[in-house]
Amino acid sequence: MSESKAYWEAYYANHKEPKNESMFARFVKPFLHSQKSLYELGCGNGRDSIFFAKEGVNVTGFDQCNNEIDYLNTKFEDFENISFEEGDFTSLGSKPKAQYIYSRFTLHSINLESEIRTLNWVTNHLLPSGLFFIEVRSIKDELYGIGNEVEKDAFVTDHYRRFLELNSFIERIKDAGLNVLYKIQSRGLAPFKTEDPEVIRIIAQYNS
Repeated sequence: MSESKAYWEAYYANHKEPKNESMFARFVKPFLHSQKSLYELGCGNGRDSIFFAKEGVNVTGFDQCNNEIDYLNTKFEDFENISFEEGDFTSLGSKPKAQYIYSRFTLHSINLESEIRTLNWVTNHLLPSGLFFIEVRSIKDELYGIGNEVEKDAFVTDHYRRFLELNSFIERIKDAGLNVLYKIQSRGLAPFKTEDPEVIRIIAQYNS
């Protein structure tokens, strides 16, 4: 088990229960239509996946924390439009195409090579005009520089974080074959307790 996976396994062992949906999920909600399909990359304890499912979206949440996935599938087994699958979202393999793909605070948990692989996977798994919703930490985050630097813009404290630079990230999204419809980098988007990180939000679209 990788150090990052071990960290998140321990974290979700103590945070099994889904809480209220994130601010980002509420931001994304108006773009979604019921009966359409959505993949969440790195769903954690499923709080955003469950929120979308309750809105009538057909949701599959992926996460590598198998104990949490087993728990969620048991707890929500009566929900016909949601399922959870164990898997590293950077190497999921072939899946049916979806109308939406959602990634909140997950792309900054992987290295650049894995990010590029994930972006290409997204392009190959979105239906025409499908949307990709992204929220990540930026290089202007207060946590930038804390911990041991292991590669450019990436640091390890109790777990790995890589901080993204907006313009270069947008170029990688475009290189993967996606069009950027919306972008913002700001504080006030993902406050948590005393933290208010400057994060990046992006909506990208696949046009076949």
